[in-house]
Amino acid sequence: MLQHLFDQLTYSEDDWQIMMCAHIRACEMLGVHPGYYEHKDRLARTIMKLFDKGGRDLEIIASIAAHRETIMVRLLSTRH
Repeated sequence: MLQHLFDQLTYSEDDWQIMMCAHIRACEMLGVHPGYYEHKDRLARTIMKLFDKGGRDLEIIASIAAHRETIMVRLLSTRH
């Protein structure tokens, strides 16, 4: 039982590869550098959440994450 729970809470190398490529692709869509983007951690968390909900197509994950990030940046820029 404990091993099954551990397996559910960990990512395989393939999982990490998908999420990493989705992060790079989302940054390309946003026109930012993946290593220097101010909100790279927030973007990564969005990608991980999409992956955890069953997303496996990196282009779809990247597109949704980039769209959400664009909305978040817009919303936060209107706050004072």
